[in-house]
Amino acid sequence: MKNLRYTLLTFILLLTVASCKNDLLDTKPFEGKYDESTVWGTMESAEAFVFSTYADVLGNYTSFVGEEGYTTNNIDGRGNVVSRGQITRDDDNFGFNRFAQIRRCNLIIEKAASSAALTEANKALLVAEAKSLRAMVNFFLVKRFGRFIWIDKVLTPDDELELPLTADATESYQIVMKDIDDAIAGLPETSASGRANKYVAQALKSEVALQAAAYTGDAAYFQKAIDAADAVINSGKYAIDPDYEGMFNEKNRYSKEIIMGVYRSSANTNCDNIEDMQNVVPNTNNDYVTRSGGGPLFKVDKTFEAWLYYSPSQNLVDKYLVVDQSSGDAVKWSESSQFKKNLTKTAGGSHAESANYTGQTGDVSALIYAHRDKRFYATVVYDSCTWFNETVTTKLKGNLHRLVNGALGPHIGVTNYYWRKGVYNVSPRVFYGIPTDYHWPIFRLGEVYLNKAEALLKQGKTGEAVAALNVTRVAHGQLPASKAASPARAWEDYKLERQVELVKEKDFYWSLLRWGKYGREANHGIAPGGNIPELEEAPTFIEIAQDRKSYFIDPITFNVNNVRDFDETKRYLFPIPQGQVNRNSKLQQNPNW
Repeated sequence: MKNLRYTLLTFILLLTVASCKNDLLDTKPFEGKYDESTVWGTMESAEAFVFSTYADVLGNYTSFVGEEGYTTNNIDGRGNVVSRGQITRDDDNFGFNRFAQIRRCNLIIEKAASSAALTEANKALLVAEAKSLRAMVNFFLVKRFGRFIWIDKVLTPDDELELPLTADATESYQIVMKDIDDAIAGLPETSASGRANKYVAQALKSEVALQAAAYTGDAAYFQKAIDAADAVINSGKYAIDPDYEGMFNEKNRYSKEIIMGVYRSSANTNCDNIEDMQNVVPNTNNDYVTRSGGGPLFKVDKTFEAWLYYSPSQNLVDKYLVVDQSSGDAVKWSESSQFKKNLTKTAGGSHAESANYTGQTGDVSALIYAHRDKRFYATVVYDSCTWFNETVTTKLKGNLHRLVNGALGPHIGVTNYYWRKGVYNVSPRVFYGIPTDYHWPIFRLGEVYLNKAEALLKQGKTGEAVAALNVTRVAHGQLPASKAASPARAWEDYKLERQVELVKEKDFYWSLLRWGKYGREANHGIAPGGNIPELEEAPTFIEIAQDRKSYFIDPITFNVNNVRDFDETKRYLFPIPQGQVNRNSKLQQNPNW
């Protein structure tokens, strides 16, 4: 079966507990005790419970675009407290409350193992899957908080509920790694799309090991990351997909590169259920374009009628290298020979950067967006490109310019760019109530190669690391291979490669924290645990003149996005929700919160 269809049984809730006990863990820790003869009496009913647990747990790893707003990759028109550094310990819990998910995993482990109706092989499979899911939940937690409440059994009303956090990151990652290793031992080599197997768990392990090394200081984790990555790479079951764009839309949902994905069906999914589409497509029409004196008009009016909040920044666009047409090297776009030949930067002035076109033919857009890393075209909608069969113009007076319907909105991108990555071609358009399939790649082979590259860099194996990062750079970016020979240059190329390869995949923020923990070459020469410049840089937008003969780039200062702050004394972890600390005497707040 191509797609793992999450189906839910109607279960009978048997147990109600006192509200005071529920409040202690800020959840209903006993919710989900079901009639065992119904659930565990057949493999089919047991799997239904397991599938619904997948849907619950993997929800932690979907909805990519919002978390990307923690960085300048993605500009949230409303701003957010994380990027502004305005978190308090009384804020949203940032995902701390995952007790019900852990309970579901523990139910599977205990009830499947003790079922008289299941075969030993089926018991082993379900227990291994539950451990992989429990590891994913606890990794989600330790990445955010450094510690979590370790619950390894199904709690009853008679159990002590005032439970402590793990002692530190070292203990936390040891627990997560043990669950992963147990899962690897019990999982099959193949599985349906969306269901765990050995290589899904190995891909997870390669990622967990990097974060563990950064937060525990234990360099042995780097070899664990390499070994796990090699297990996936050498399995021969997955292949780098040359169609980078297709992996994230309807063209190649079941790409050989995707190790694990979450798949939604149009039978029960509409565009408005999918933030990664509904909230990245703008809302305007020909009336607005006409009123702004712009154009061209859309061939099909109201093609764009969604609820945009998020758009990619100029900061991100700057990271997509250009192939220099003289040297053949991959360089920053403003450092290419074609740029220097045809554009003259304006000295002084009121803008952070500006330039005039001096060439005999052509325009700014044709020059600065040509010969880019191919992932740029698969990820970003830019001036003079085609989107939903419409010619998109984001220059001044363009049909999707940031001022096209007045005063930066509503639902128009503030940067003059839009997200293409992860947006399906939906008929008739992305709109409320329009059915759509959708999927999120959770683990894929490109990421595994980059995990390996990072671990090799940390082991001082620069040549091997560069070879690993070149896999995606060449196959997906269609760029010349990196020839970096020094650790500093290799880190520069690696960080850029990871940013553009995994953008809008819930990676960059956590990678920046990890690199900050490493310090030195991984973080601009700064000491380990220091400030992270990328989390304080000003987010920028581009303004291309109406005649396309000049442009300027400026910081976004017209809303809350211009505030960026990172306090290294506490921001490597989120705070434990203070309400939890107040209710449970065994919880301790994270440092400096």
